[in-house]
This record gives sequence, structure tokens and C-alpha cells, in this order.
Amino acid sequence: MTASVRPVPALLGLPVVTGVTAGACVVALAGLGAAGHGGFATEPAGALALAVAAVAAAVAASRLARSGHRAAGRLATGLAASLLAYLGLAVLAVATVAAGHRWAGPAVAAWNSAWIPPLALLQLTASAAVRTGTVTPKAHRYVGLVLGAATLVNALLTTATEPFDGLPTIAGESWRTALAPVGAAVTLLGVAALLLLPVTLWRAALGSHHTVRARLGVAAAAATAAPLTVVFCLLLAIARAPGDVEPSLGSVAFLVALSGAAVFSAACAVTAARGATEPRRVGTVVRGTGLAAAALLVVGAGTLVAAPGSSLGPTSVALVVSALTVVVGGGAWAGTGRLAALLTTAPEVPAVAPVTPRGGAEGTAAGDAPPHAGTPDAAVSDVVETTGPGAAAAEVAPDASGAAVCVPASAGAVPASVGGLTAREREVLAALAEGASNAGIAAQLVVSERTVDAHLRAIFVKLGLTPGGDTNRRVRAARIWLEHARQRR
Repeated sequence: MTASVRPVPALLGLPVVTGVTAGACVVALAGLGAAGHGGFATEPAGALALAVAAVAAAVAASRLARSGHRAAGRLATGLAASLLAYLGLAVLAVATVAAGHRWAGPAVAAWNSAWIPPLALLQLTASAAVRTGTVTPKAHRYVGLVLGAATLVNALLTTATEPFDGLPTIAGESWRTALAPVGAAVTLLGVAALLLLPVTLWRAALGSHHTVRARLGVAAAAATAAPLTVVFCLLLAIARAPGDVEPSLGSVAFLVALSGAAVFSAACAVTAARGATEPRRVGTVVRGTGLAAAALLVVGAGTLVAAPGSSLGPTSVALVVSALTVVVGGGAWAGTGRLAALLTTAPEVPAVAPVTPRGGAEGTAAGDAPPHAGTPDAAVSDVVETTGPGAAAAEVAPDASGAAVCVPASAGAVPASVGGLTAREREVLAALAEGASNAGIAAQLVVSERTVDAHLRAIFVKLGLTPGGDTNRRVRAARIWLEHARQRR
């Protein structure tokens, strides 16, 4: 389903404002770097990467606003603002340290914590892009609350001993942490929060069908970029010791990785919001995520194998890393290819006439195959093209036995009344007709799966669809919805 909300004009000029502000920050950091201040914080590569990511997030916010996805547009705006804040705090921190100002310590602490909010916002933007409810999900609140607390705790408990003086952020000896157990606990909660949305979205995607499955899969891949960025940060710590990699290089690499994750998630949010489900595009998104994870695994293992204390010689190290690359990379390529195909492949469609419900409630048709005993109800899936004059897209509704029925695809049009259903029940039935599983419906409408199950039971009762019999209730309910929608056109 597509949100029918008018665009937000205020967001349409956001990319220009963001670009000007980001450019000013980059110039300021370049000037401080030329004067010999700031270390890696003023490196052009990291500053430019953050600036580009901020502009990309602003462009995504503008496009989401034009498509009517207000919540996702606001969150993308927040993502752009958080990246700009990271740049601005870098300027402030470097300038105050260079001037010996008394606010240098708080400025550095704030800058050192400013990388956390973008991770939360890039996840929330992607998740909001596939939701149709107006209520803020509990998962969003949990992610925002926990990562907000992690940002505050990190800023209050960590103190730089020699900021920008040859000891960048990833070098552990450059920071002191007060109340270490508290910091460790909040860090663990933050990691758990970053895993919540990817797990929820992947579960909803794999339980849904075709169009809904592909959109949820794209959003899930985007949300996965945040924990992968954290893994990359941990690998940088490993690269520092025992890998003996130059800290400045690792810190700049982290800024680039964070920026890349933000751009990737913003682009995925726009793709998911527009309902783009082309196999090539979905395959690119899924393969990119899988290969990034594989690359991190190879780099981490390779760093440990090549550490100065390792007993392996250069030749052995090269052979081990090469073997890891082939095995892990090949497995990731094959696995993500199958996952992309699963997200986009439509089942074969036998020709079966559409059903017109009797009395606006229940419809039957010859050709409906009975579900297998003990098999859960199947959801509706896949959009295919019909032929002939006036042909329109058609929905393919497989029942639990695997048989498919073809009915007109008009789930986006909401019939005013289907068997006396409430507005929320119509939303649930429309999502079902698009191919969403219970988890997929819950993810889109921002309700619990228990609530979805209760709505479906009420829908089945109102439509006169009793359990058992010779047809599948989910399929028949979806066909009733789509037939009503077609008749109203």
C-alpha cells in the first residue's frame, strides 16, 4: 500500500540548505587542517564523505516528502541534520582545542559521540519508508531511546586525554572512561537496539510475498547497514591492536564507512517507499549488503592472521586470506543471489476466473484447491500482467496447497465497505491482498502480530469465511477484497 499524504513543501529546498552548510563545514575543516590542527578530524576524505552523505540524506528526505511519506521524510531530514551536526561538532572541537578554550573538553566529548545518532536515524528512515500506520512503532521508540541514552552516556563518561594530538578516536589509549561498567552495559543495549529492526524487517519480508516481500527486504537490507558499520568499527580496533594499522587511517575509514551506510540506507528508503521491486534493483541491494558483510569477515580474520605476533609467514598469510576470500566471498555471492531471487520471484500462474462474493461477503469458485491439513493459511503474492483490451495487473493468490488463483490487482484502491469492515480491518485486508504475512502486516501498520491475528479473525467472521471447508480463508478474503476494489473502479 502507498501512503496518500500530501508532500511537505518545507523539505523540497532541504538539499540546497544542507549542501551549503556542509560545504561551509568542509571549508572550515580544511582551513584548520592547513593550519596544522585537528589530525584525522580535518582529513578531506572523511569530511567530504560526511558532507556527501548529508546531502544524499537531504535529497532522500525531499523525495520521500514528494511521495507523501511524511514520517520517513522527517527521519531522513534528521539523518541529514545528524551528519551535519557531526561535521559542525568536528569544526567546533578542533577550533576550541587549537585555541585552548575552556569548552574544548565538552566540545570534544560531544564530537566523539556524534557518530551514534546517524546509525539510529538511518535505520529508522528505512523502516518508516515501508510503514503505512500513523502511530510510532514501539521498536522505533526503543531504538531511539536506547541509542539516545548511549550517545549521552558516551559523551559524559569518556574524556579525551590528548585530542587530535596523534591519538585518534579508535586508539584506546587516547580516552579515559569513568564508570566503565555503566558504559559497557549501555553499549550492549545499543548493539541490541541496532539488531532489533533488521531482525524484525527480515522476518516480515521472508514471511510475505512478492511486492511486499521485496519492499520489506530492501528496507531490511538498509537497516542492516547500521550493525555492519559497528562491526567495521570493532574491526578497526582489532586493526589497531594487534593489527598495528595506523590509527589515523582507520579513523578516516570509519567516517567513510558511516557515510556510505547513510547514503545506502537513504537510497534504499526511497526505493522501498516507491514500491520499486525490480529484480535487478533488489538483487543489487541484497548482494551489496551480503558482500559488505563478507568483506568485513575476511578483513577481520585477515587482520588477526597477519598480526605481528602471528607465527605464519607472509606466504602462509596470503594463502589463508586468499582462501577465506574465495570461500566467504563465493558463499556470500551465491547466498545473496538466492535470497534476492526469493524476494522477487513470482510463482507460476494457472488461469482461474475471478470470484465475485455473494452478498458482499463470501465467494467460492471451482478450481480452489483445499489446503493441506496442518498447513498454515497462505498469503497473497505477486503481480503479473494480463493481456487483451483493457488488461490490468492481476494478483496471484496461492492457497496453502500451492495452487494459484488470478484476480484483479487493485489493493491500492480502498473499497468504502466490504462486509461491514472497520477502517482498520480494511487496511489489514488490503495489506493481506498485497501479499503481506501477519508479520508483514504488523510491520507496515505498526501494530503487533497478535493484533493482526485478532483483526483477521474478525474479518473472516464478517466475510462469512469459516475455518475448514474446501477453500483457504486468507486467499478467499483477499479475492473478495480485490474483486470489490475492481468493481468500484
